Formats: sequence, C-alpha cells, structure tokens
Amino acid sequence: MKAIIVDDELNARLSLRGILEENFKEINIVTECKDVPSAVTAIHEYKPDLVFLDISMPGYSGLELLKFFDESQINFKIIFVTAFSEYAVNAFELSAVGYILKPVRVDALQKALHKVMENNNDLDKLKALQNNMENPFDKKVALNTGDGITLLELHDILYLKADGSYTHFYTVDKHRITIAKKISDFERLEAMGNFLRIHRSHIVNLSRITKILKQDGGMVIMENGETLSISSERRAKLYQKLEDFKL
Repeated sequence: MKAIIVDDELNARLSLRGILEENFKEINIVTECKDVPSAVTAIHEYKPDLVFLDISMPGYSGLELLKFFDESQINFKIIFVTAFSEYAVNAFELSAVGYILKPVRVDALQKALHKVMENNNDLDKLKALQNNMENPFDKKVALNTGDGITLLELHDILYLKADGSYTHFYTVDKHRITIAKKISDFERLEAMGNFLRIHRSHIVNLSRITKILKQDGGMVIMENGETLSISSERRAKLYQKLEDFKL
C-alpha cells in the first residue's frame, strides 16, 4: 500500500514514518510533504492509496487538499493526523472519518487504518468533516447504514432511541434511520449541538422539544408528538440546559 505523509513539522513526519515502518510493514511511505501544494504534486505523481494528512499547516489547511482535485481523481484514502482540541475530535467522530491524535500511538493508528479501509464512500464523509469544521452552526453527521452513508444535518434530527445494540434516528421529515451502534456511541452529539441524553434510551434535540410534562417523573413532547421519559438523574441537567431557551 503506497502512502504519503503530509505535515509541516519535520519531527512529526519522521515520528509517524518510524511508527509505520516498524509496525505496519504493508504500508510503503513513498514520499513526505510539508504543505498542501507539494502534497497535490506528489499525489499526482505517486498516485498513493493512502494520505496521512495534518490539518493545521501554513498556507493551506489540510482540509483544503480536496479542492485541488476533481472527484474522479480522489482515489486515495485519508487519515487525519492532528493535535486539535476536543471540539475538532467531535467533528471527526460525527463525520466518521479516519483520524489519529498527536502524539501518535500504535493502537490508535491501527484503529484508524481499519476504519478507512473498510469503507468505500469516503468522499461524502470528508465533505461532512469540512462542513463541520468550517460551518460550526450547520453541522452534519455521517451515518453508516446498510446500503451506504446517510448525511444528516443536526438540526433535522428530532431524537435518538436505543434498541439494544441499535440506535434509531428520528428526523423532522418523519424518517427513521437505524444504525448498528449503541446509543452511548452518539453521546458526543452533546458537544456539537443542542442535544442531551435525557434517559438511558433517548437522546433528544432540545430545540425540537415542544413541551415538558412534570407527571410520572417528567416527560418531554417532541415536535412529532412523541412523548419521551426523563430519568431522575438527568432531570436537573435538562432544566439547566433549557435555561438558554428562556426569554
């Protein structure tokens, strides 16, 4: 597997190359690049299978790399290598792209490689990531469904409902999308928008609640008329979050 490392820091490039050469013999680093323009040239020349891409670089951000290619030319996978904050990590997770944090660990690298190699429709995920990073108030989540990848704008989600090892997403257009992940995997939504897990079985979009009932320990009524229970341990957190909605 041919790969390129793109990072403006020489030590970061050398460190990643050393880890790859020692632990991942199937990956052949064909060249290193210190910025996006040189990476574009190298990708055209070497036609790599994989690009390890830093985001924060002088001149052009790593997120701008794809702007230099037509969609038909994007025949390579991308793993982002970043020292970004928790906010950015949530953007990566929501977009379901491959990424690793600096300093790079072997187990994290193995996980990222597995993620990008098992998926074919990476372009939509990369577009979602770029949207989430550049437009923090218009975020999208990339969901792996049985027949492909579904991109949902966060404000179009009403609530999530747990169903064992599955999670159902209910949307404003009355669709239900089922994902083969536990609801706990989506708690990171709380860091990306007006979402809160109000019960072990429900994560709700706070902006889509129409009414809160105090009976039976507390319930919320969503825009589609569905009534969802509030657990006692999450009630205070819900009321605290809703303070931002009061006039």
